[in-house]
Amino acid sequence: MATSSSQAEQESAAPVEVAVLGSARIGPGDPRHDDAVRLGGLLAAHGWTVVTGGYGGLMAAVARGAAAAGGRTVGLPMRAWQHLTPDRSCSELRWSASYAERFGHLLATQVAIALPGGVGTLAEASGVWAAAQTEPDAAQLVLVGPAWRALITTFADQLVVGARDLALPVLVDDVDAVVPAVQRLLAAPAAVLGAHG
Repeated sequence: MATSSSQAEQESAAPVEVAVLGSARIGPGDPRHDDAVRLGGLLAAHGWTVVTGGYGGLMAAVARGAAAAGGRTVGLPMRAWQHLTPDRSCSELRWSASYAERFGHLLATQVAIALPGGVGTLAEASGVWAAAQTEPDAAQLVLVGPAWRALITTFADQLVVGARDLALPVLVDDVDAVVPAVQRLLAAPAAVLGAHG
């Protein structure tokens, strides 16, 4: 069977890497954990490499879901965090000696998806958002769930943030809406706003 030229281009192109950010504290038995497992499977079903922090909670749930679906999984563990063990479902580990190096791996993905999380998730999502404002080919950002929608509303009310800045992250209500959002961003990334302080 002959392949189309666009299909051949996709097969020869570098694999799409999609990062998923989320809490390390949410475990099995929590519906958010179940959603993360399902999301990993959905991302892997599209042939995307799933990149997580590499540890437990929602990161492990996403990686396990992707691995169970036959997907490629990458973890981003820290060399200094010897008290933590990377999750076994990560087929590749990209070790970092510093948080800046680890964050560089995250920024090198095409899309970052933020699930529910705490300070670390917020910091990483904010960093991706800031890079998307000013850097060509920066990772695009998808925020999943009502907590992110509430935060964006608060940011709009309380911070010095313009409407175009607020439009950069794609807000979706649940994991079922993530894949279509990622597909749209891969097809037409948001315009870089440039450095504007």
